[in-house]
Formats: sequence, C-alpha cells, structure tokens
Amino acid sequence: MKTVLLVDDDPATIEAWTLCMQSQDCKVLSAFDGNGALALLGEHSVDIVVSDWMMPGLGGALLCQTMKTNSAFAHIPFLMISGHPHPPAFVHYDGYLQKPVETEALLSAVDRLCAAKHRRPF
Repeated sequence: MKTVLLVDDDPATIEAWTLCMQSQDCKVLSAFDGNGALALLGEHSVDIVVSDWMMPGLGGALLCQTMKTNSAFAHIPFLMISGHPHPPAFVHYDGYLQKPVETEALLSAVDRLCAAKHRRPF
C-alpha cells in the first residue's frame, strides 16, 4: 500500500485528491502548507508527495526544494500541481500536472513516479 502525502491550502482539493487516492487503496496524509507537510514527513514514511505550487506560508516550490536538499527526503518523488500553465523552472520536481487535474491523470502520475522510485539505485 502506497502512502501519499497531499499538500494544498484548499480543503476541497485535499478532499477530492484524498478520495481519488483512497479509491486506489492508498494511505493518505494531508497538510495545508509546506510546514505541515515537513512535520508529517518527519513522523511518517511517505512514498510520494503531491503538492500545490502556490500556498500561503511555505509553498510547494520551497517544500520541494527543502525536500530535495535533505538527504532524509530527497528520494521521495514530488509531484507538483498548479493552475499556472508553466511549471517553476527553478525547482527540481519529479512530475508536473496543471489544474484542474483529471482523476486518471493524477493516478497515472502517482503510479508512474512511485514505480520509477523503485527502479532507482540508492
């Protein structure tokens, strides 16, 4: 069973993504900003982070950058999601989807990134 950490400041988005992930028998953790996500990452083993880009406080770009520069979290795939048509070029994320996100596209991206994680040598 995959553990997915969902990060978005919109409760309705978190709810929709949660239902999507639970339909695939995923364990879901959620946070409303990057600081909450980092706290959860410190307490739980996570297979992938799915995060909005623009959030108050610690947004998705800084969350991703913080994770990728921390050896404890750098191996976790990061799927960035945003309403902006162009992903941030200064961040090394593993995947990008534009809102609104179709359920099938979200599930496919999560599966693809988790599978790629298991093929990487550590």
